[in-house]
Amino acid sequence: MKMGPYTLARTGLSGVVIGVMTLLLLGSAASPSQAGSLKELEDSVQEFTLENGLRFLIIENHDAPVFSYATCVDAGGVCEKVGTTGIAHMFEHMAFKGTTTVGTTNYKKEKAVHARIDEAWDAILDERAKRFEADSTRLAALDDEFKAAIEEAREFVIPNEYSKVMEENGARGLNAFTGTDITCYIYSLPSNRLELWARMEGDRLTNPVMREFYKEREVVRNERRIGTESTPMGRLFEAALTTGFMAHPYGNGVIGHSSDIESFHRRDALNFFEKHYVAKNMTVVLIGDVYPDEVKKLAKKYFSGVSDGPDPHPIMTVEPAHTAERRVIMEEDANPVAIIGYQGPASSDPDYAAMELLMEILGGGRSSRLYERLVKEEQIATQAGAGTGMPGEKYENQAIVFCMLAADRDPFEAEDMVYEEIDRLIEEGPTAAEVAKVKAGYKARVLRQMREPGRLVVSMASADQREGDWRFLFRQLERVDEVTADRIQELAAERLIKARRTVAMIVPPEEVEEDS
Repeated sequence: MKMGPYTLARTGLSGVVIGVMTLLLLGSAASPSQAGSLKELEDSVQEFTLENGLRFLIIENHDAPVFSYATCVDAGGVCEKVGTTGIAHMFEHMAFKGTTTVGTTNYKKEKAVHARIDEAWDAILDERAKRFEADSTRLAALDDEFKAAIEEAREFVIPNEYSKVMEENGARGLNAFTGTDITCYIYSLPSNRLELWARMEGDRLTNPVMREFYKEREVVRNERRIGTESTPMGRLFEAALTTGFMAHPYGNGVIGHSSDIESFHRRDALNFFEKHYVAKNMTVVLIGDVYPDEVKKLAKKYFSGVSDGPDPHPIMTVEPAHTAERRVIMEEDANPVAIIGYQGPASSDPDYAAMELLMEILGGGRSSRLYERLVKEEQIATQAGAGTGMPGEKYENQAIVFCMLAADRDPFEAEDMVYEEIDRLIEEGPTAAEVAKVKAGYKARVLRQMREPGRLVVSMASADQREGDWRFLFRQLERVDEVTADRIQELAAERLIKARRTVAMIVPPEEVEEDS
């Protein structure tokens, strides 16, 4: 089970922990798998790159008059700095607010009001920076000016015009998601709306306006409140992340810290856009009833204005190898939960495929070792599983085991059972039947992914940005085929050790009292 990074930020963090990963399905374009084998599919990909560095990938399929599309940007929560955590997700929201020509009745006047809004927010931040010496009366007056300017700007806004235009022209699955590694924009359209797509999408990637920024900031703050702060699972997962990553920004998650969200400035989103939404840092994929020559002509017309700025450097910070177990125990009036994370390799690491199969054997489904032991035999857990790539895959991440326990069961007992199963795997290795089964399951999932245009556009675009080559997607079965039972056993012994694990638990209050 792959645990990340494509869980939508908007679904809340608890969905990640229990493996609820949703890659949005974007309409009903005919399946490119009809072309035959994966090799034939790979060979059918046509590509071109504009002078600014923006790459387009195209798979033709004229069985139905529709196409699916994705733009993926090599930018997510991992790119953020202290003080602006959550800004990648915030900009994703802004990308639906329109441009200098979409979503406004008079951009020139609107822009002038935006400047006054920013000035008012600067004044508020300056006063807040005085901390204990801040003048509450002055802050209240500044806040009134700030809100008045926001109200004035609303006079020029055509709400949701971008989405309305697209949906009125047949767009389905109009959405986006922000992950730790990447941000993607996705939908499908009738093929006779190809130029509309090019005009609207090129405009969005060239001339976005941070319209209604401070209003939308409250929406994002509420998402955090609902998805993280108000749920035991959300709080637990955030604690597990911040504990499991001491140095690497994976520990910041995607939604952002509440104080950062509450302090965002419109220029923070603009700065993020200017640095990361450059042509070389994005890939556009179209699959369906389109012709490459026409796409290329429209791309030159509408996407040539995308910034040709430098491709941002990857994150240089490396999470050091942990030398001691880390633990988080949360007392909650909720069913017990145990999450056990181990430092794991990045997706580009030669051992990543072996790590995926290792975690599949441990907890990939109802016939896995952990599910058989904890759920079926001992009946201590209602759910048990394991997966890789938490919270992202581009850099060294965590492979995690999760156990959702019955209300009256002991999470420490469940934890011991997990270690017993891991020790057994290290001592005996996986059986030939287990290895064959997880490889077959992996292959089936890849083939299903290839059959869904809405999944395939995202997978190709994200592989192109995350790994530097979209063909990486088509090599994954080869990498999995090469994994041996011996390597899985060796990797378990190297990686699934006490010194490299982070344990996070929800326990009843009395459980802590008895153990202390």
